[in-house]
Amino acid sequence: MEKFLAKFNHSQASSSTNGNPYSLIDDLNLDSLEADPGKRVPIAHYNNPRIKDEVRKHYIQKGPCQPKMDLYPPTKIGKRVRQFCKIWFEGPYSKWLEYSVEKDYVYCLCCYLFKDDFFHGSTSEFYTKTGFRSWNRALERFRKHVGDVNSIHGKCFNKMLDLSNPHQSIQVVIDKHSQKLKNEYRMHLEASIDVSRLLLQYGLPFRGHDES
Repeated sequence: MEKFLAKFNHSQASSSTNGNPYSLIDDLNLDSLEADPGKRVPIAHYNNPRIKDEVRKHYIQKGPCQPKMDLYPPTKIGKRVRQFCKIWFEGPYSKWLEYSVEKDYVYCLCCYLFKDDFFHGSTSEFYTKTGFRSWNRALERFRKHVGDVNSIHGKCFNKMLDLSNPHQSIQVVIDKHSQKLKNEYRMHLEASIDVSRLLLQYGLPFRGHDES
């Protein structure tokens, strides 16, 4: 993949995009992508669909950023000092929960990758852009973020699973079914052409053996 993608020059882009070096990203080196969720470029800034898909596949293959540290930065919340707990990486949120060492915030990998496909706005941006750090209510907020099966998070999570297992995705099944229909149509078309050629060759009428 690297030989097809040139490394993006941030300094050149800044002069041509009015201070936003990512607004016209067309290609990049996958090795240059930030692992830390607090330092990543928003997925919406990759305006080339091919590049966006490659970025998504890269992060899915890498998995959520989950640095295991002996001690996370303490934060005073109310009268108590609290901090992120690495045991949260091992629970029901292990497949999407991410932690930024740079900012000491948590993020959601699947919502970062796919949220803009379903919703354009600031709802739950703390899981994709701003980050979340209310450690005293972390588990409660995690559950609220996940929501039910029809939540934005649930839809993003399913899309992440589909992209990580392409042979099992619904789109692949549809594509295979569509290809089968195309093959059958082609076979019928070729048979009709062969019959037409035969009738034309012998000067026979294009009808049945009687007037019915």
